This record gives sequence, structure tokens and C-alpha cells, in this order.
Amino acid sequence: MSTLKKQISIAKDTVLFKQGEAGDCAYVVESGKVLVYLEIDQKVIPLTHIKKGEIFGEMSLIDSLPRSASVKAVEDTVLNVVTKDQLIERFQGSDQLVQLLLKVMMNRVRKNNSSLTHGSEDNMNQDDTVMDGFENLKFENRLQEALNNQEFEMFYQPIVNMQDSKVVGAEALIRWKDPVIGYIQPDKFIDFLENSSLMVSVGHWIFERCFQDFHKIKGTFGDDFIMSINVSGRQFTHPDFLMDLEKLTWKHKVNPKNIKLEVTERVMMNGVVAIEILDQCKNKGFHISIDDFGTGYSSLQYLSQMPVSYLKIDKSFVSKVNADPKVLAVVKSMVFMAQALGMDIIAEGVETLAERESLLQLGAYYAQGWLYSKALPLDLFMKLPVVILKEKAA
Repeated sequence: MSTLKKQISIAKDTVLFKQGEAGDCAYVVESGKVLVYLEIDQKVIPLTHIKKGEIFGEMSLIDSLPRSASVKAVEDTVLNVVTKDQLIERFQGSDQLVQLLLKVMMNRVRKNNSSLTHGSEDNMNQDDTVMDGFENLKFENRLQEALNNQEFEMFYQPIVNMQDSKVVGAEALIRWKDPVIGYIQPDKFIDFLENSSLMVSVGHWIFERCFQDFHKIKGTFGDDFIMSINVSGRQFTHPDFLMDLEKLTWKHKVNPKNIKLEVTERVMMNGVVAIEILDQCKNKGFHISIDDFGTGYSSLQYLSQMPVSYLKIDKSFVSKVNADPKVLAVVKSMVFMAQALGMDIIAEGVETLAERESLLQLGAYYAQGWLYSKALPLDLFMKLPVVILKEKAA
């Protein structure tokens, strides 16, 4: 039985759906009570009663298998309908560990039901998603060990004013040095880390380490030096983010004017909430930068309302600025828009003098990339000259 209504009423003894049927929605009991049961050799085997405030029928939506049991009303009952899209959206947006636990629990329920109806538990094997979940959990545990064992390090890539080649700041980048295999490529762990529950504690560690290093860096590069620190969406929306950030600035005596918070375009998906948090950061003195602009979720409506000081042009644009007229046009429009909104442009991945000259001509004055320096550990970063001189392109 299926329905597109948001709420339905069923009379006592009405069968809502039967085991083996396809599932297209789940239900939350508003009032009344239903019985979940199995039918074996024309006998009813009761499993459980579902009462007000409880959900049922969700298993078929999550794993796309037929209903594992039947349901009928044992009282006149009112049900709120939960659509597949509503449930899957929330399931996929949950923490990976939660997804894993739910899938394992569903498999166990289905195995138990199968053993009652077929006398065997061998017909239900763990699917690939569950196995992937176990692997993800193992990897997250390994990352937790890395944090506990101080295997993470911070590297710094200089940000240069291309007009005078002076180092004006740096982007802080996390690196992982495994004690056995050495440095692990960032793309092997950063995306996973940013989407795990561990990101909040690792993010706290990043801020703490960066603030410790900042005082040493400022002594060499001057009081106006700005350190850029990436903030993941999970950190950004955490209820304690601002409070923890403020506590760390007090603890390490760091002036927020020397810190730039780098967030991705995805924060715009939070709409008004994102604007409120960014406004609070700005009011406390932090600079705000939108990272990898143009590669993700772009909302010009929200961008015009956000207190953003910098837009970072992704290296995928920079590398083609001299090779593709369409890319050149896009970069030109980005620079024009940023200037109109009172923002500065930072170009990422600048590797050649030709790219530098083109960006300067367009009005993009700040850059980071291998033309100046790769990301370096603190001791090597401190050895960089304050002015990184480069010959002008012919």
C-alpha cells in the first residue's frame, strides 16, 4: 500500500503492507498502534508493536529490498508519511558511522526474519556498502591514532603580492607523516577527514598549531602578515565553532586581523545561517575568503550579502588563463566582480611568469603557487626571503 498524502488514517485491522512488497515510503505513528508481524505457513508471528512517535517501514527505502515484514493496525491509527527522498536525504547526510550502524542493524533484522521464514541465516550477505562502511570506520580510527600520536604537521605556502613580490601571508595546509611510510598524499585523506566526525577535533588542533606558529612567523614577516586557515563545512556549522575560535585567540594572544578564515562555496548552501556566522566572524575582526571560487556551488545572491574580503581563483582556471580564451573571459569576469564587491583576488596555483603577468594585467594582485614556493614546514618557511624576486616575463 502506498500514498502520496502527508498523513493517512487507517482503521483497526487494516493491513498497511505485506512482506515481500516493494516499499515506497515509511511511516511515523501520530496516534494509535500498529503490529509488525511475519506470516509463516498461514500463521501470524508477531514481532513488535509500533506506537506514537515511532517510525517503521524505513528499511526498504534505505536498502531498496522488499518489505521484510507485514504491518497492520491494531487500533484506529493516524500515520505521517515519510517519502523516500526525505529519508534518503537525511540518511546520506548523516555521519558515516551512523550509516554503517543502521545498515548493520537492518541486516541483522532481515537475517532474523529470514531465519524464521526459511530456517536459515545464510541467504543474507553483507552488501558492499556495509563493507565500505567498515573500511571507512577503520580509516577514521587510523586518523584518530594519527591525531593522538602527533603525526599531523602544518605546512605553509606563501601568499605573495605580485606587484612587489613581497610575502604578505601564507595558507596553512595540514600534512600527515605516517611513521612507517612517510608523508601521505593530501588527496588520500583530506576529503575523508573533512566529512568525518573527527574534523572538529582536528580542526581545533589546526587552529592551535597555527596560532602557536604565527608568533614565530610574524617576527620574520612583519605585523601585517595574514595566516589563512581552511575551515570545513562541518567545523563551520558546529555550534561551538565561534566560541572555541575566540578562546584560542585569547589563549595564544593572536589578533583576529591577522587571521583569514577560508571557507568553500558550499557554505553558501546554508544561506542566511552562513551569512550570520560569517558576519559574527567579521565583527570579531577575522578576514573571510571564499576558496576555489567558481568550482562549486556559486550563489551570487548570497555572495553579495556575505562579508567576504577575498576570492580565491582555483588553479584549474589559472593554468588555462593563457591557453583558453573562454577561461580568460571567466577569470576577467571574476576579477571585475570581486573589485565591484570590494574584494581582493588571490590566484592559486601560479606556476609561470606568463600566468603572473596575465593575472596582474587583469587586476589580480595576490598569488600563491610553485612560481614562488611550494608548501613548506615551518622551519623551511621561516628561511624564505621577505621578498621573493622573479624576473619579469619578456
